[in-house]
Amino acid sequence: MPTKDNLAKMRINMAALILSIMAVWRLPIALGPLQEDLSIASSGLSIVLAAGLFMLLRYVFTYNDIRLKRIAYVIGLIFSGFTVIGKSLSINSSLGQLSWDLVLDGIFLIALYTIIYGAGLFLIYQGAEFIINREPSGNAESLFSKITGNGFFVFAFLIVCWLPVWLAFYPGAFAFDANTQFYQYMDWVLDTQHPLLHTLLLGACMMYGIDHNIDGYATEGLAIYSVVQIVLLAAMLAYACHWLRRRSAPLWSRICVTLLFALFPFYSIWSFSATKDVLFSGLVLLVVLQLIDIWHDGFAAFRSPLRIITFVVTTVLMMLMRNNGLYALIVLIPFALLWGKGMRIRLTTILAASIALYFVANSALVWATEATSPCKIEFLSIPLQQIGRTLRDHPEAIELDDDHILDVLYDQNLGEVYTPAIADPVKWAAHYDMVDESIPALLSLWAKMGIQHLDSYLEAFLVQNLPYYLPGAEMLYRFDLRILQIDMYPIEESSYFPKAKALYQQYDETLTFLGLPFVRLLSDTAFQVWLCIGAFGLAIYRKQKQWMVGLSFLLGIWITCLIGPVAIIRYMLGFFYAMPVIIAAMLAPRDSTKALS
Repeated sequence: MPTKDNLAKMRINMAALILSIMAVWRLPIALGPLQEDLSIASSGLSIVLAAGLFMLLRYVFTYNDIRLKRIAYVIGLIFSGFTVIGKSLSINSSLGQLSWDLVLDGIFLIALYTIIYGAGLFLIYQGAEFIINREPSGNAESLFSKITGNGFFVFAFLIVCWLPVWLAFYPGAFAFDANTQFYQYMDWVLDTQHPLLHTLLLGACMMYGIDHNIDGYATEGLAIYSVVQIVLLAAMLAYACHWLRRRSAPLWSRICVTLLFALFPFYSIWSFSATKDVLFSGLVLLVVLQLIDIWHDGFAAFRSPLRIITFVVTTVLMMLMRNNGLYALIVLIPFALLWGKGMRIRLTTILAASIALYFVANSALVWATEATSPCKIEFLSIPLQQIGRTLRDHPEAIELDDDHILDVLYDQNLGEVYTPAIADPVKWAAHYDMVDESIPALLSLWAKMGIQHLDSYLEAFLVQNLPYYLPGAEMLYRFDLRILQIDMYPIEESSYFPKAKALYQQYDETLTFLGLPFVRLLSDTAFQVWLCIGAFGLAIYRKQKQWMVGLSFLLGIWITCLIGPVAIIRYMLGFFYAMPVIIAAMLAPRDSTKALS
């Protein structure tokens, strides 16, 4: 007769075997993160994968750390939901008719891949714990460690590595909103749709170059701005690498982060892109590191006036560079207060002071530049998308427009203008002069239509934001390495390394580089979000609030991006700068990252 232990092992083995076979069978559904790097093309490979999953599941099922399992499975449920729902939307562009068989199949897939993702996360968390719990060597820090952790060395190394890439695209990249911002500066007709501080910086650099060019070309102006941004961004990232050494991050992880920033094409390309998001994202990184410092040191920073001033100034500059910073800080405040036991009054005062100072500084800029407020249609991006999709799929829904507000705002059927991946068409087709006064009526229609067509509303939101939560989802815009010409002030392109330029342009088009594996994955916005959520789970398990606060701020930025007009990389650059640093720092020995109660 088999014993109870033997029966339990048999049940575990049978469950692991069945689940591993079903997971490989339905693997194409969950292959989004690796679809460019892995192909399930042979039965032999399927058997190997099934065997690997079987061993993983059997190991996790027999392990007794219940708390770690719960956290891993909760995070796994989030990833599974993103995968199953996101893949369905990416293939069909809709959730389809929700028949019982489709609903049950979706629930089955989510449950199945919750177990698979959860098991994988369990193993990753255990590996992280093994690294964190190791005994420090006790040896004196090596000269190599000191040099590579020195901010000045890292700064020089980044400049040396980025300089050839910039020269390949000399004088820089001038696309997205940079063109519009320059015209606003040149005509001195500014509005607050674009951050005034960045518009002034970009415009001043461009006009200085134009004024000192005999032919009136803007080439030198763009080059000047590119150099200024490269230097500022390199300084921010160099500080982050030095911060890792101060936080006792493992030497190998510090080296990986430095090499990633210096050599991975993603970072060198953005260093000279004249878009407002680059400097904003660098400041996001600095704010995240300071938030971590505040909680990590038990709020010792509140005893130092200099550190308080530094935090407030950095936070205000970040918010001045983009409104997402303000919104993310507001989202963070309730969680910060929840985790700020014993210092809630000071914490509230400092955060409130930062926000108040931002409004004062921004108002001063508006007054000094005589900037006007733009049409509020930007804030209506998602509601307009949802109304447009509803009218496309259910034309009869137009009968709900009792006030004929859509006739006032549009000359054509909004459903015909709707484009799933981007809200710009539904915005550009509107009569801007009528939008602000029509907002109450438009929101009333939006609410009425949403009650009857919640499925279309949900699809419009999820489809547009696919690249923000499903790794591998196609993104409308990536880097955009063009130079948009300026009337009267030409910009001459002179590539000093044309072969390198062609190589990086191919990376922009394909997200592949020299045949290296996982380049696309590391360049993927949703993957960075997954890293953030996964790291948050580890922070919860370790009860370390410093990481929870920093990661919550990043997730706040993600939430604000979800209600934007389009899902693009530049809105989420802060993740690409902050996540490698946070992950490296989280691997520091436990005695140097003592959990806060």
